[in-house]
Order: sequence, then structure tokens, then C-alpha cells
Amino acid sequence: MKKFFLSCLPLLSLLLSGCLSSTPFQSARVVEPGQQAASISLQKSVDATEDKDYGWYMLEFSGRFPVVKGRMDFSLGGAIMALEDEDGLGGVGAMFGLGTKVELFQDILAIEVPARVMFAGEATFESTHFYPRAILSLPVAELVEINLSHTRYFFLEETRHTPYAFSVGLAIGRRGGPIFRPEIGILVFPEGHDVLQFGIGYTPESPARTDDGQLETDTPF
Repeated sequence: MKKFFLSCLPLLSLLLSGCLSSTPFQSARVVEPGQQAASISLQKSVDATEDKDYGWYMLEFSGRFPVVKGRMDFSLGGAIMALEDEDGLGGVGAMFGLGTKVELFQDILAIEVPARVMFAGEATFESTHFYPRAILSLPVAELVEINLSHTRYFFLEETRHTPYAFSVGLAIGRRGGPIFRPEIGILVFPEGHDVLQFGIGYTPESPARTDDGQLETDTPF
């Protein structure tokens, strides 16, 4: 495993975080007071450069909690990732992060600003980055919503790389209940290095409370 990780150092140096994620597995709406939401997702990343043959798997988990009614929430979570090359799975790393999401237009458009610290190869490599993200949510059926996002990445470490990302995904389910989220995205490096990402997320939500204090259940998008 150590040998595998050392072989990945050039890739990690290029990406700086090693395992950036373009797919947020969430919608624009925030968590309401009296409500909580969790999220777990599994994602695979594949290098899109013809002469490269590496990628990674990432298992993410987080919780979201209300801050300002109908305007802002707070998230706390982490991720475990396994690096992969032509020899199979190898080095393992972990990330921890927090962030906040602010609604600009209720249930439709939000800005999220997460930050993460990553450790890989028994802390041989570490990186701290934050990545402001715009999320647009469009309901297309009673139980289906399309989510689009655009992300920019910034690092505390000195680097000449300034990647950005796009994603598109579906939310299938009901608000205040279980929601399944298949998504696909792409990480773009202006230097000519792209990474395709795809996965599925699951976000169970507790029902929000209405103005009269009753639980809001079985609400479509």
C-alpha cells in the first residue's frame, strides 16, 4: 500500500487535494428549523486524459442543520477515499469538512461554501481547500428534481492549479423523506487535465414543521 501511495504522489501533487468532488449530492434548499438531514454517497472518479490510468473511489457522509430559517444551514461531515491505478485499489485517505449554504432564491438557487482538510498515506500528504459552489434546482415532476452545480476550488497551499467543476443530477423522492440522488460531474483543470465523476447519494430528511407547528410530510419538490 505504501508503495502504491508513493507512486500516486505525482497525481496528488497535480490535484493538490487528490480527491476533489464535483458532485454535491444535494439541492438548493436549506434545512428548516426543527429539521435535520443526513447524506451518504458513493462516487467513482476516472481520469479522462488518454495517457493516464488512475482514479479514486470516495465514500462521503454528512449532516445538515438549520442556522437561519429558510435562508441558511450548516453542514459537518467527512469522506474516505481509496486511490486506484492499473494495479487496482491501493492507498487510502480521509477528509473532514464543514460548510454553510445560503439560499438566494427559495428552493431554487443557493450558494454553498464548504472547506475541507485531507490526509492521505498516513498523513504523508495533506491539503486544505475551500470551494464555493452555486446550486440550481429545477422541479420537473412531482417526485423528480434536476440539480445543476458549478464549483471553484481554492487551496491554502501555494499552487498554480485552479480547477473548477460542473455537475448535473437528479433528486428522486419527497421532501421530508428519503431522497435518492444519481449525479455525474467533471473536474476541469485549465492545464488540460480532466476527471469524470459519477455516483449516487442517499439523503434521508426529517419533516419540517409548518407555521402552525405541524409536521410537513409527503411534500413534492
